[in-house]
Amino acid sequence: MTGSVLVVASSTDSDAGYVGERLQHHGYTLRTVMRDRAETPPVVPPDADGVLLLGSEWSVHSPVDLEARDRECALVRSAQASGLPVLALCYGAQIVAHAFRGSVSRARRPEVGLVSVRSDDEDLVPAGPWTAFHVDVVDPPPGARVVARNACGTQAFTLPGVLAVQFHPEVRPDTLADWTRRFPGLLAEAGLDRDRLLDEARARQPAARAAACALVDAFLGRVAATV
Repeated sequence: MTGSVLVVASSTDSDAGYVGERLQHHGYTLRTVMRDRAETPPVVPPDADGVLLLGSEWSVHSPVDLEARDRECALVRSAQASGLPVLALCYGAQIVAHAFRGSVSRARRPEVGLVSVRSDDEDLVPAGPWTAFHVDVVDPPPGARVVARNACGTQAFTLPGVLAVQFHPEVRPDTLADWTRRFPGLLAEAGLDRDRLLDEARARQPAARAAACALVDAFLGRVAATV
């Protein structure tokens, strides 16, 4: 995987964070398109060498924009058909699941804050802790390899050339602060204190960056390298 990475984001959540930093560290340029502005191409552009799908306040199980969801699913299928690697985070993981005949449902309660996972492959997806901020359960598509899970459900899975994770390795403290401001109801439902959560995120910033770097490196070295 070399050259340019097409980043699909929402206009309110467009920061690729630590994941973007690490891709740029490896020499990749990032080109971002906004799914909620109808900018997602249904076919991978000829100058793209990989795809990064970021999270969103949207959920696949109750889609806000069916056309946007379907364009993003088509893009993922195009990338795999073209032999281009895909790294999918949270909503991006839902898109991958839906694109290849998996499913997404609403969780019984939000999964917010630091979570740990049971990993079958610690070198690819370590146990964490990772930052989570979602209300979704992903049922991976047929043929997917489930790599990590916890009480909420599947937390990471792979397909040829694809790594999808339900948590947020990319998120920086400022992004988390914005989410907690925008969605206080999720914090309340999860029984979390905002100030404590943000203090913990700031204290863990070096560890969170290191974990994201390791995940990106494993993706590049093991998943992207196979296509």
